Amino acid sequence: MKKNSVLFLLLLFSFCISSLSQTDPNQQTTNEKYRFNFIMPLGYAPEPYGVDAVISVGAFDNYQVSTNNGFAETDIAVNPRDPLNFVASDNRVTGFSGTPWVYYTTNGGVTWSNTSISSNQGDPVFCADSLGNFYLAVLSSGIRLLKSTNKGVSWTNLGNIVSNANADKEWIAADQTAGPYQNHVYMAYVNFATGASVDFHRSTNNGASWSFVGNMGTGTPNPGPDIAVGPGGRVYLAWYNGGTVVRVSTDGGATFNAQVQASFHSTPGTINGSGRYVLKTDIRVNGMPHIAVDMSATSRRGYIYNVYATNPPGPDGADIFCTRSTDGGVTWSSGSPVRVNDDATFTDQWMCDVSVDLQGRVWAMWWDSRNDDPGNLMTETYGAVSTDGGLTFQNFKISNQNFNPAAVKIFQAANHYYLGDYQGIAGRTITMPFYTGQNNTLQDFTAYLPDYGISFSKTIDSINPGSTSVVRMRNPVMGPYAGTVTYTTSVSPSPAPGTLNPTFSPSNVRTFTGVSDSVLINTTSTANVPIGLYTVTVTGTESAGPRVHTRSYQIRVGNFVGITPIGSEVPQIYSLQQNYPNPFNPLTNIKFGLPKASFVTLKVYDLLGREVASLINNMNMTAGNYVYDFNAANIPSGIYFYKLSAGEFSEVKKMTLIK
Repeated sequence: MKKNSVLFLLLLFSFCISSLSQTDPNQQTTNEKYRFNFIMPLGYAPEPYGVDAVISVGAFDNYQVSTNNGFAETDIAVNPRDPLNFVASDNRVTGFSGTPWVYYTTNGGVTWSNTSISSNQGDPVFCADSLGNFYLAVLSSGIRLLKSTNKGVSWTNLGNIVSNANADKEWIAADQTAGPYQNHVYMAYVNFATGASVDFHRSTNNGASWSFVGNMGTGTPNPGPDIAVGPGGRVYLAWYNGGTVVRVSTDGGATFNAQVQASFHSTPGTINGSGRYVLKTDIRVNGMPHIAVDMSATSRRGYIYNVYATNPPGPDGADIFCTRSTDGGVTWSSGSPVRVNDDATFTDQWMCDVSVDLQGRVWAMWWDSRNDDPGNLMTETYGAVSTDGGLTFQNFKISNQNFNPAAVKIFQAANHYYLGDYQGIAGRTITMPFYTGQNNTLQDFTAYLPDYGISFSKTIDSINPGSTSVVRMRNPVMGPYAGTVTYTTSVSPSPAPGTLNPTFSPSNVRTFTGVSDSVLINTTSTANVPIGLYTVTVTGTESAGPRVHTRSYQIRVGNFVGITPIGSEVPQIYSLQQNYPNPFNPLTNIKFGLPKASFVTLKVYDLLGREVASLINNMNMTAGNYVYDFNAANIPSGIYFYKLSAGEFSEVKKMTLIK
């Protein structure tokens, strides 16, 4: 009986560990340790200057920071003394194909500039100290440190923290508290000279000199350490070894407590012929942890968050998860990790990062293929925010253009391709992800988190002179955006001698409280507005903030009589009848039938196929029979074609106008 009880307990323990851990029992694993160093590809044209371009696709804006392709591994940091000051770059800092640029903005991303540094071996990572100094660590026959004391405008090479040709994947962090360790800067890296150990160094004088603290542990296949500093100057050092391992220092990095397991998880992907974990088309991936500490004045100040990609049990090859500690890293929610991505597919989610803003909101970002199910190839940058301390996450799409990783991956060796091993996100009042890959490029992009967007219920509206266009402006939010936005309009070309006057109902000043909004735009036309197509441009400007967004729609002014339903009978099939009368001058009726609700377009073309009138433009109409009264007073005599498109139905008929 005792043996049976022991056996039962062992089986129960095994089941619990299996169900709570995120190690797929069917996943092939490796004990091989390997570096994440970067082999340079063929060069691209050098970048002449820094330009930020607004990518206005869909409702939300993205911002292209660079003007030529980089080499992935994007990172970004924010100045604790100036929340609108960010620095960022990617592996272009190697200088392999031109100038090694670092980007900076001092106005919250409204404009970006660049500055050059000395060439190196890549893996750029940034941090900022309590004085607002930025630090940049790169591989360079060891770990080289650069420092900026002027918001990223220029950088001083402080030399190598450590010289070691076997150094790989470093990370840095600085104390941003006003405590006894406020001048401390910390660095950890993977030392392959000592079996992929995590070696930790610290500076107590803002990076001027460094001391080696010790070998903190090891990991397979690559520990990929990360560092964060919390209230009281507590230093958190995390790395991968069968999940996330964490050690904590309470004396400014001089000594560390014993390691604790913050999560149990496997590396995402599967092992291929090169012996590496890969996703998609042999693109290498990792399960390295990314940690961030809540430094807000909220009740969750001091919480630590551990976000990572893993291959969970089941058919899904890669998901994003989060664990947390609420007691200074002593214990972790490793037994109840929270799945960050909320899709219902088995597609890949990978390449993540995390940051916490001054409101205590936890922001995560990653690459996501949920919108290519089941293809699982086309990829977008996704994000999530937690406003309850990492218990739940709201997902949203950050990038407004997707990309094919197979089209931009960088060859490293046989069965081994590269799109970086990390990407970055940072912020205090405004959070900015910094990522690459969008639109099948290796340019660098960013976006505002949270943010508001602009879209319209119609892309084009048709009115008669002297009447009013009514279009609903939709304002979705990405994350819990709160703020006041003032909307203004302009019309082009000029409708002189008449006027087109857009007004907002109920108001052009909108106050967001974390939820989406919408208003009506009523554009009144005077009777003497010339027949033609006009563009209404709407600009939303945030009060006391950098966000400014612009979108446009069109108004076609013409002699349109309108649409009238005919009876209540619903036809069984789509139909388009011959106009009557035909020939006509200048009025004629066009009848059509819809067996079900459809988006309807009715347009008139001349003999050369040029559009001369848009009578109905993608209007959502209910099932039924209709007649459109067409007034061709402003069209010359001739033969014309009218085309009805509704659902999958399309038909064209000819009509003759004789004046």
